[in-house]
Amino acid sequence: MCASELKGKKIAVIENGLFSTYTMREGLMMRLLSEGCEVYILTHINSFLPQVEKTGLKVINIGSGNLNPAKVTRYIFNLRKALKKIKPDVCLTFSIRPAIWGNLITRELKIPTITNITGVGPLFISKNVVYRTARTLYRNALSKTKKVFFQNYDDMHLFIERKFVKHSVAERIPGSGIDYNKFSPIILKEKDPDTFIFLFIGRLIKDKGIFEYVNAARAVKKKFPHTAFNVMGPFWTQNLKKNTITRKQLQNWIDEGVIDYLGEKKDIRKFIAEADCIVLPSYREGTSNTLLEAASMEKPVIASNTTGCKEIISNNVTGFLCRVKDETDLANKMEKMICLSEESRKEMGNQARQKIIKEYDKQIVINAYLKAIKEAIR
Repeated sequence: MCASELKGKKIAVIENGLFSTYTMREGLMMRLLSEGCEVYILTHINSFLPQVEKTGLKVINIGSGNLNPAKVTRYIFNLRKALKKIKPDVCLTFSIRPAIWGNLITRELKIPTITNITGVGPLFISKNVVYRTARTLYRNALSKTKKVFFQNYDDMHLFIERKFVKHSVAERIPGSGIDYNKFSPIILKEKDPDTFIFLFIGRLIKDKGIFEYVNAARAVKKKFPHTAFNVMGPFWTQNLKKNTITRKQLQNWIDEGVIDYLGEKKDIRKFIAEADCIVLPSYREGTSNTLLEAASMEKPVIASNTTGCKEIISNNVTGFLCRVKDETDLANKMEKMICLSEESRKEMGNQARQKIIKEYDKQIVINAYLKAIKEAIR
């Protein structure tokens, strides 16, 4: 099937939220539209709706399939209703809840489905009833999926070993990829040379390492008072309660002067450009889009030595890896970054961008999806 034969095909995309559609998945969505596909986004509607609809994507609000049983039931009902109405030729799912409920419903409706395992978090180690249930459902949900993309080899091998997926349908892609022309270096003339700026970008949840970041910032500020610790990302409530932070906690950190909270931004390039180093002490990732964007903009990074981060960073070459859940080691790596010469940090950034261009070009991801969609439609 040639690319032009995708014209008029209906693609349903099941997402947790529009933010990912507008950012990480933008390149893929625009390519599908350019091929003449009708693309429907089935998700929880938020403030990004006008920007997404302006591109030509059609958005259907199915709510949020979070932990509340009543909301999960409503989510499943809305999802099935939307898919029956659209009658898509193929369905794409991203992240855990869409992967599980989406695949169960599309199998029932006989809709070919392509799933992206964007990360597993505590799926295989948590004893919580939610994750135990997810482990049980995954094996059944993915049994008929046409293609399952993984963002790193660790997750792919885990799913194959647990017999959640067959080896024949599993494929590793380089995360969401990166448009390195869009995320290119920006030189800001007005940047304050006397303040060293660290920037954390991610959802404000425990698993992203926000507590380690704040505690390390508190320690580093005592030795290096002319440092700033910025935080950017959405306040998040769709995880288990023990994995979220409260607004009071966030405000306390701000009032203490440990961090500055920049909120959630639609375009983060200016803020990456203003920072001297990007930090992500995550416990585990699929493939961190934040690190890809930062490295593409020639910024040195500090991240946890864990799946989804360690593959992006060449330790001591493009940034520093720190131990997972170790705020002391994180603080040490921050101090080490501060003490590097400007020339050394610049060289780190140069090396980082070259690695991203070579290994994480977004076109690799788009081509893999186009191939999988054509095969699923045949």
